[in-house]
Amino acid sequence: MCSRRFSHCLLCIVYFLTFEPPAGASSTVKVSVPKDSSPLREKAAWFEKDLLDKHWLDGLYVSIVPSVPPGTKLQHTVDEPGNVIHAGVWTGRYLAGVGYQYGVTRDPSVRQQGGQILHALTILEEVTGKPGLLARGYVKGHGPVEGWERNGADSREWHQGQGAYAGYRWYGDVSVDNFNAVLYGYAIYYDLAADAAQKKLIARNVDRLMTHLVDNHCRIIDVDGEVTQWGHIGIDPDPAFDDYYKKYYAQFLQRSGQTNAPWQPGLRSSLMLLPDLLIADHITGNPRYRDLYARVVARFRDNPDARRERDHGPFSLERLARVNHSSEGQSYEALYNLIRYEHDPGLLEKYRPWVGDLWEMNWMEGNPIFTFMTLALQPEYHGPSKPGQPQTISSTVPNASNSIRLALESLHDYPIDRNLRPVMNSLRKDIELNPYADRQGQKQSAQPVPINRRPLDNEYAWKGNPYQLDGWLKPALRMIQFASDDATVAWACDSSGRIFMTRDGGKNWRDMSTGLMGASVESILASTNRTFVVYAKTDRGIMVTRDGGLSWRTAAASDTPAFPSTQFVEWQPVTTNLSVRIDKFGELMKSLDRGHTSVTCMRGWRIPLATAIFVGTPWGIIAGGPGGCYRSQDAENWIEIKLWPEEETGAADFLHAYWMGRYYGFISKNE
Repeated sequence: MCSRRFSHCLLCIVYFLTFEPPAGASSTVKVSVPKDSSPLREKAAWFEKDLLDKHWLDGLYVSIVPSVPPGTKLQHTVDEPGNVIHAGVWTGRYLAGVGYQYGVTRDPSVRQQGGQILHALTILEEVTGKPGLLARGYVKGHGPVEGWERNGADSREWHQGQGAYAGYRWYGDVSVDNFNAVLYGYAIYYDLAADAAQKKLIARNVDRLMTHLVDNHCRIIDVDGEVTQWGHIGIDPDPAFDDYYKKYYAQFLQRSGQTNAPWQPGLRSSLMLLPDLLIADHITGNPRYRDLYARVVARFRDNPDARRERDHGPFSLERLARVNHSSEGQSYEALYNLIRYEHDPGLLEKYRPWVGDLWEMNWMEGNPIFTFMTLALQPEYHGPSKPGQPQTISSTVPNASNSIRLALESLHDYPIDRNLRPVMNSLRKDIELNPYADRQGQKQSAQPVPINRRPLDNEYAWKGNPYQLDGWLKPALRMIQFASDDATVAWACDSSGRIFMTRDGGKNWRDMSTGLMGASVESILASTNRTFVVYAKTDRGIMVTRDGGLSWRTAAASDTPAFPSTQFVEWQPVTTNLSVRIDKFGELMKSLDRGHTSVTCMRGWRIPLATAIFVGTPWGIIAGGPGGCYRSQDAENWIEIKLWPEEETGAADFLHAYWMGRYYGFISKNE
């Protein structure tokens, strides 16, 4: 079916979403912006509308996009991209959510939406030009992808499509999480929502993906002929590859003291591979997949599980600090289909404790996906007697009732505002800290932070660390300078080494760092008599621009200006009576008696911590910190200067969890 026709129809209904109207009523209802406290059904309808407006590339889900007003259409081209580098994994999981949605509603428009996602996932594979190889994501257009090239650092993974896909720019180096999420989505949608034509397409796509994987000995091989960075999906049971895998896993074997031990990987080492083979067997009927599954099981099932022996044990804050929450999500996803499709009692007896290991560490986190999967899989898999029918929660699953309560709290507290704003909970005194830092050496809490208080996960809340305290902090403002004859023109530099320019009084800012060819800016100075002449002190010497930053060159040896000093801890006079400074605790202080007495003056700041302050500017007082940049005339009333581009993330995670909960009856229709 033509995706262009689907797209046209979808644009017509984007503001009127089908959502279980009463019998006899119209199938469309107008959706208004809900509150955080609105019923879950209203939040789901709003998030779906927002997703189709901003995060929808003809069926591909683009997670992070520029912040724009509600209802704005984004085109997802090379000039207006979102973060498509992870589009495949989130689109696969969103397809599962749409499958659950159709399973509950039986709404034809939901199946049409699923059809667009299937078409996008087909492009995701075909755009690479290599049968069975997925791209991570794609945008439309040609040339550099603005905002995601990272000054060329990612250019080697961007490719231009060929032939029918010549109008697409795609990103390679696909990894196991992308691959498995797409298979996960295919499996759920195939079972719950697909019509005959869609099942045929899914079977074709799954067979192509798995043929690539099996033919390459359980590895993803990129267009350059090399294994992708995270492209090992399980272990090939052929003994001829034992030396290869011993070399690949050398670091793990050394850490676990097995360098000189016989090569005996546990079956759990192939957890990502096992469900893929069962999914392929279930959907395609090709016996080669079940055959390889049987060989993997026969070779590894009785081997010791070194990873489990190392990582398993009672809950502790020290163990919690080592947890990789993203990997846990992938494990849950794998186990969900592995147990759904496996019927051998002996193997199920082996697989179910793996769910228990995860549950021991996660039941208290309020993660709805982990909770719904666990309660569906334990003590044995049981689908709903009828989609949406309330279920009795098994008393044999530890902490089941508490986990459901916490999962529903997470969905009820899930914030409508999806803008990626700075959060710094480490300043709060009411949060108990874990004495052990996380895997990146960052502080974390001892208890899960409520979802409406933690930093937004970059793309998918259910893979995020619920103990994370801080996130999305802004770079430190280092200097701000103004044009000699126009107060609406200004330049600012920050601790990331970039320089920005505004020509409209701070409403819009443009990064002017490209011409510096990677040089990191440490300070800037604008000419006092020539409008667009600016000097930059960089890690490669002094540079000068004569066109506001469009082009830069090395300053002459005789052209060495004195850059302004920054003594923010000293009192700086604003008026005869008013002075300001930053104290040793990072608080912005003001004094009306030249420093004899003082009070904090950070009302309206997102994070009450300052790192720089400038007075006597055409805009009054300008100050910045990890929460953003602000301006004020009186050090009392502050207005945010949006120096850095703002982005927002979609809510495919909410929709996946909500419709899964509805399907299994953990969430009521009217909740």
